[in-house]
Amino acid sequence: MSKIGDYMSTPVLTISPDTFAFDAIGKMFENEVGALLVEKNGEYIGIFSKIDWLHLVLRGESNPNVVKVSSIISSPIITVDKNETLAKASNLIEENNIRHIAVTEDGKIIGMLSVKDLEKYYHQLHEKGVLFPEISGH
Repeated sequence: MSKIGDYMSTPVLTISPDTFAFDAIGKMFENEVGALLVEKNGEYIGIFSKIDWLHLVLRGESNPNVVKVSSIISSPIITVDKNETLAKASNLIEENNIRHIAVTEDGKIIGMLSVKDLEKYYHQLHEKGVLFPEISGH
């Protein structure tokens, strides 16, 4: 059965909560990721995603050149162990209505898994003709 650790993204990319939203978005585009972990004093305190930024701009609530990431992060961080199945990650993402989940090993965040990563996995299964991965052992 496929494990989360096989599909997660590494390294973990971080930003400070004092970073302006516009600069955080720039870092995401430079690194081709959809979310960054927000780190303060060596601890992860939340996740900032492109969706957070999009909501901010579309609602016309604030200027991303002025708003700091700390005011719009998603918290708490939902985590899952790297040895869990992708089905478990899918369930957590759906239950929590999120697009990114932090991946842990021995309780420490070591990577991220996104909806995009899950789409790639399920597309690969589809290409192989596997319809029910939990039943077939994938």
